[in-house]
Amino acid sequence: MIVTDSGKQSKKRSQPYWLVYLALLIGGALMIAYAYQIMHLDRWTARIGIALIYSAVALLVGNGRWAGFIATAIVWLAVVATYFL
Repeated sequence: MIVTDSGKQSKKRSQPYWLVYLALLIGGALMIAYAYQIMHLDRWTARIGIALIYSAVALLVGNGRWAGFIATAIVWLAVVATYFL
């Protein structure tokens, strides 16, 4: 907690950095699964479904903070990259 000059305590919202780390892990797993055709994750419907579910969770948990937006962007960049590579 941070104490201001007026004596009131204000709470500083911490960033959920674990969302970004989890996004990197999911994005890497999607790209490896696509490259080696592992467990039906090479299908576009599976990749889109995983990206949509993770995006919803990251944006809900992120609650308007930049970590949620960055995590969502990382996962979607990985999904888009599988189409062009």
